[in-house]
Amino acid sequence: MSVLLIGGAAGLGAVVRYLASWLNDWLKRYGFPVGTYLVNIVGSLLIGYLTGKFGGQSEAYKIAATGFCGGLTTFSTFNFELFELLEKQEYKHFACYFLFSYGVGFVAVVAGLMLGK
Repeated sequence: MSVLLIGGAAGLGAVVRYLASWLNDWLKRYGFPVGTYLVNIVGSLLIGYLTGKFGGQSEAYKIAATGFCGGLTTFSTFNFELFELLEKQEYKHFACYFLFSYGVGFVAVVAGLMLGK
């Protein structure tokens, strides 16, 4: 039963990520993929919170963190978008997207852990 719940949660996370990708088109003026950035930061905050709250072992944690957060966040899309920025020679946007994603993402995990405890 857990496998089905994790799969369903992953599907839900993927749908949320897809809807957030509309922001990439809608907010092109910012020069980097805002939708992907936001889902990765929110996913980082959520997984930190879930780890702090549930300790990483409960069924609820596995469903929410592995399932939903796994479907929501996207390392492969993030790296492809970084490549596209380099290819377009948008070095400033590349640097901002890279640094903000990793820097704020890390801070979001720590904040989530603190909120969950």
